[in-house]
Amino acid sequence: MSDNSKLTMTITILIIAASALSGCTSETDPLAEDEIGDLSVVVTLDFVDQGNHTTNLEERLTDGSITFDPILVAPNITAYRVMEALQLRENFTIDVTYYVGMGAFVHTIDGVSGADDWSTYWGFYHEGEMADVGASSFEITSDTNLSWIITPA
Repeated sequence: MSDNSKLTMTITILIIAASALSGCTSETDPLAEDEIGDLSVVVTLDFVDQGNHTTNLEERLTDGSITFDPILVAPNITAYRVMEALQLRENFTIDVTYYVGMGAFVHTIDGVSGADDWSTYWGFYHEGEMADVGASSFEITSDTNLSWIITPA
């Protein structure tokens, strides 16, 4: 097999694997005993002007957003894991796409998605600033505030 054929086959396999993982939603379990701790994480969801499109949260929103009571977690639990636990506790859904090498990207929260043309998307914020890493790579190390906000591109 030539080097070009090997390269083409490798790229094809990577594309198939990435396609298979995209658009997946995970089965979420409650926080395990070893995931619960003393670190307080407050999560805010800001639907901006799309709050009336939510599935379960519309009546609980104030000006299009909701700030939930804290979740207590152990150190090094990821922000994504916090979001998984929060959706169970607060009765809403999240849909994610897994990108190889990047992790989970939350694209739909309680039925509200970013735009198909990416003019808006669910931005992940830490302490009011756009996070430098994705939620599945962001580890909680102290009491903190996280937000997912429908953000213009």
